[in-house]
Amino acid sequence: MQPTKMRAHVLIAGVFCAFAATLISALWMVVILLWLAEPNALQHWYDVPIGVADLCRGMWVPAGGFGFLCGVLGRLYLSLRPAHITSKAHLFAESAFVGALLSTCFPLFMLIVMGGRFLPLGGWVNWRIILFSIAVGSPVSILYAGVFHHSRLAFGSPAKLL
Repeated sequence: MQPTKMRAHVLIAGVFCAFAATLISALWMVVILLWLAEPNALQHWYDVPIGVADLCRGMWVPAGGFGFLCGVLGRLYLSLRPAHITSKAHLFAESAFVGALLSTCFPLFMLIVMGGRFLPLGGWVNWRIILFSIAVGSPVSILYAGVFHHSRLAFGSPAKLL
């Protein structure tokens, strides 16, 4: 494959994962906030999409930036393993594993982005933040594998994934 075409596939993966990570993290935050809220906290059903849109604005820099980085790294990793991925199930499983593994680095990424400042409740290295990161990273990588599984053939994979 031509290097420019490969770079385009890698950048598309990064952009897709940036948007997907932002949206999925905002959705998870709304679910958590609704879980912790009082029974009548919502006055109208349309408060949920408004909350998701508001959270997407706030999540864009941390979730989008890290999603882009993980999308690029995950796509590069998967492009090195075309001969080992023999089915869609294997592609989804490997994508989920790589997504979960890469997403555990989110606290380190936030420490770098925040300039070494810690959060008050246990800092960025906290099991809740790591669990939340995995709950965002795995669905994003599975979604990417589901949407772009046909582009695996562009790297010369012997597998017939279609």
